[in-house]
Amino acid sequence: MPLGIMYLASYLRERHGCQVKLFDMQLRVKTIEPVVALAESFRPDLIGISGMALDAKVIEALAKGFKEIFPLIPVLVGGPHATTYPEHVMRSPSVDFLIIGEGELATSAFVEYMDGKRKLESIPNLIYRKDEGLHQNELAPFIEDLDSLPFPAYDLIPLERYYNIPRCGIIYSRKRYAAIITSRGCPYRCAYCHRVLGKKYRPRSSENVVDEMSWLVKKFKMGEFIIMDDMFNLQPERINRIAELIIERNLDIKMSFPIGLRGDIMTEESVKLLKEAGMFRCMYAVETASERLQRLLNKNLDIEKVLKIIETTRKHGVMVHGSFMLGFPTESEDEAKATIDCALKSKLHTAAFYRVIPYYGTELRELAVREGIKIPDEPDSYEFHKSDAVNVSSMSNKVLTRLRRKAYRKFYLSPKRLWSIFRALPNRASILPQLFMIWIRKAFLW
Repeated sequence: MPLGIMYLASYLRERHGCQVKLFDMQLRVKTIEPVVALAESFRPDLIGISGMALDAKVIEALAKGFKEIFPLIPVLVGGPHATTYPEHVMRSPSVDFLIIGEGELATSAFVEYMDGKRKLESIPNLIYRKDEGLHQNELAPFIEDLDSLPFPAYDLIPLERYYNIPRCGIIYSRKRYAAIITSRGCPYRCAYCHRVLGKKYRPRSSENVVDEMSWLVKKFKMGEFIIMDDMFNLQPERINRIAELIIERNLDIKMSFPIGLRGDIMTEESVKLLKEAGMFRCMYAVETASERLQRLLNKNLDIEKVLKIIETTRKHGVMVHGSFMLGFPTESEDEAKATIDCALKSKLHTAAFYRVIPYYGTELRELAVREGIKIPDEPDSYEFHKSDAVNVSSMSNKVLTRLRRKAYRKFYLSPKRLWSIFRALPNRASILPQLFMIWIRKAFLW
């Protein structure tokens, strides 16, 4: 669910009384025509587009399509791709303005500019054309009090359609779900991180988080929540309180954590409380078993602690997923094999082995460039699941692809592990065929 623009929509409605329409192309929309048609019927005063790096060509096509119908309406682009590749986005003459970073304050200021209450130069985080070049205004401070934000505009998206397509993490317990962000920012300095929301950790209060859950259960009959924080468990007392409030309010919910849990700071107390509150699945990102690479990447994860909390989490009846990355700058074949062996020896139910991609604006990309690696400039030219367009490791593409496929085969062709997955997996009849097809692609094709 597109939480970024859903937050933005609710903020603009509350702050300015704006009428807002949202269109999410993730809902298997293959062309821009339906989006442009909605805009044509709505007759907006302002058009905003948000997307990831892989959406670059679609963002450009949308901007062009909007401009052909509304040549005088401002087209404003924001989100992760705009923040990471502003020059690339502004190459399109159909894009008038760009907002980097957190969008609420900047977009609100842009609305005030359109109402004649502000000057263009005073809009924070804004990039626009000036003097035959690009000009960037000063950045606004990140929003500290996230409790002051209204809940995302769930009423503006077709909820039922999300229940019938794969969700983040694929595996689910209940069909009706909502995605939730309980904090913004992460203080860790992992070299591969985008840092769109800053390095300062800004948590919502436990009460505010559970208030949103209660509201979603009551208003939309949500039964499951996917927690999408960059860093959920930085403050154990806060996450324990979230779990306690869910239990105290007798919320009959399930929770999954496809991202946001750092394994070496997770506690058994938190695992037990979250399990009681409804956690049925979580993910711990290991990335690499090499201590050298952990230091190089500034992740500095304590692998032994992570392996122990994986075992502990599983012991308490939670399905555990692990995330691993292969192909870091300077990574050798032996180091990659050690990472795969770490996954095989762990108590993980499931695991994913991703190819390292040095996205623009990350320290990882700078590291790769220093190593003399040539990286494609186009942001949508590679994808971390399968692409071999870029390889920043010491291994050949052939070796790296072989190792990834072998990792999937060895990990999942263990009878003991398959039985553990079968026992722990909810909704087996609907999920198992999807998981099998994903495994076929990753173990033999990608």
